[in-house]
Order: sequence, then structure tokens, then C-alpha cells
Amino acid sequence: MNRRVNRGRALRVAVCLVLLAALSGCMQLNMGLTVNADDTVDGQLLLTAQKSVLTARNKNISAAFAELRQNIPALPPGEETGYEDSQLFGSQISYRKAPLKTFDSESVKLVRDGDFYRFTLPLDPKKYGGKVAEQNPQNQQAFMKLMSFEISVTFPGRVIDSNGTVNGRSVSWKVNPNQDKPAELRAVAEAPPRPSTSPAAAGDDSGFPWLLVVGGVLLVVLLAAVSVLLLRRRRPTAPAAPGPTAPGPSPGAAGPG
Repeated sequence: MNRRVNRGRALRVAVCLVLLAALSGCMQLNMGLTVNADDTVDGQLLLTAQKSVLTARNKNISAAFAELRQNIPALPPGEETGYEDSQLFGSQISYRKAPLKTFDSESVKLVRDGDFYRFTLPLDPKKYGGKVAEQNPQNQQAFMKLMSFEISVTFPGRVIDSNGTVNGRSVSWKVNPNQDKPAELRAVAEAPPRPSTSPAAAGDDSGFPWLLVVGGVLLVVLLAAVSVLLLRRRRPTAPAAPGPTAPGPSPGAAGPG
């Protein structure tokens, strides 16, 4: 009796592993991001699966993909649309001037640490294949091993550390299915100085000519002061009051003999 139970369990595990390999081997995560100097991010993320695998599960293709996606950790939120071509079906997420805090997710972490940008994409089997492999940790490892990743990140500054391929200010990784995965994809790059928070700088960012306005006000004040000084100099002075005069000789008075 115990042998039959053990054989039944072994058969179910084997079937589950075959199904897992078929599913995860067809899942792809592609991502291209550009980090801007103002601490925002542009780019796209594409999560897809093979149509042939999804339709083979005898379900609506959208429902099959939604079920499969439950095995993927949370992705950075953005403008999401459906994606479909002759072979693949999935979701595309677009980012335009997205703040860095958007990329503090379970799957992708992109943060600013002082004068550096730090990018990490953990490839922890415990975070992948949760629904398919929740009864067997080995299935999670198989799910991760059979996935594929193609990632590219471009920074505004020099790349100083990574475990990917560096090309100028960009770092890329290509991890194929059936390939052992590193613990994480990582990169560190220099970040530009943060923009000034002074009122003048804020005015420059908004496009208003604050420096010209301030300079014009100072010029008006200076001209007013000069005008006041000139008016004071041109104002006529009052005549001085006559002082006492010595008495002259009286008429008819004889001079000294």
C-alpha cells in the first residue's frame, strides 16, 4: 500500500516538474531602462510567454498568462498594455519620467545612494514559481533556472561596478534558459550632483527669468537714488540775511581839522 502511495506521489511530482519546465522555459523577462540626471527613469519592461504553451493548457490565452504571471514577483508599476506577436503573448510596461521610488519593488531595485545609483535584480528562486511550486522548493529552483532574462540599464554617469557587460554608461545582462543564474544582477554608477533647491534655481527650472527681474529692480532703485541726489544739488539756496553795518558819517559833519 505504501509503495503505491509513494509511486503516486512520485508520479505527481514528475508530472509537475515536466509542466513546470514547459511553462517556465517559455517565460522571458526583457527590460531596458535609462536613468536620467534628475532621478527619473524612462524605458520599458516586457514579460512574455510562448503562445503554444499557453494555448496547450486548454484555457483562454489571457487567462493562462494571468495565471502564469502569479509566479513572478511584483514588477515596477507603470503604463501597462498587452503585447502579442506571432509567437509571444504577455504584458508591456512603459516608464516615462518615472521617479526612482517606482523601482523599489520585489523584482527590481533601482535607488540613489548619495553620489551613486545602485541597481539590483535579485534572482532568488524563493521569489519565483510560488504558485506552481508552492508544495516543493525544488520546483522553484527549476522555475528560476528555466527562465530567461535580458536586461539593459543606462546611467547618466560612469559605471564603476557590475556583474554584467559594460558598454560606456550602459550595463547589460543576458541570462538564457537552462542556465544557472547568479544570485542577482547588479550595477553601481556615479550620480550627478543633485539640483540646487535655492529659489533662483527653482526659478530657472520653471523657465521664469528671475535673474533679469532682480537685476531690473536693482537698476531702478539705483537710478532713483541718483535722481534724488541730482535734485538736491540743483535746488537754489536762500540768500543770506544782511548783517549789521557800521554807521557812516552824518551829512554836514566836518572832517578833522
